[in-house]
Amino acid sequence: MRGLPKHAKGALEKARDSALLAVEVYNKPAVKFKSGGFITLMVIAWTALFHAIFFKKKVKPYHRKESGRFVRIDGDFKHWELDESLSQYYKADTGNPVRKNLEFFVPLRNRIEHRSMPELDASIFGECQAMLLNFDEMVEKEFGGKFCIRESLSFAL
Repeated sequence: MRGLPKHAKGALEKARDSALLAVEVYNKPAVKFKSGGFITLMVIAWTALFHAIFFKKKVKPYHRKESGRFVRIDGDFKHWELDESLSQYYKADTGNPVRKNLEFFVPLRNRIEHRSMPELDASIFGECQAMLLNFDEMVEKEFGGKFCIRESLSFAL
């Protein structure tokens, strides 16, 4: 990760670790919260990946007040959520398939975190697989193949 700005490096490490943890949770045989854990960790992974991309491009992915000053929560800058990161990265390209896949998961993640987890494992397997593969492709596109996680996966999701 040499050559990357400090914040980009930290966000990329967080993104990769979250994605690997998501796969680990999903593949554990005794875990009943497979989809919920996977979705939550992959939303974290994607959000951190977008932050790494923005930091690399010297864009600060923080919310601003009307005055132009950055919003702070408990002393830290309030970072863009996945929705805002998608808007900033893809701009007007609302039909992008990667964006569509991630937009599918945002309301599910909100339901998992704030309400209850619907029974989904079998019905969203394909979308979960796409979310993981798209993640690795985005890492390769933005940072190069040496940062991909595919070599760290002992078996696919």
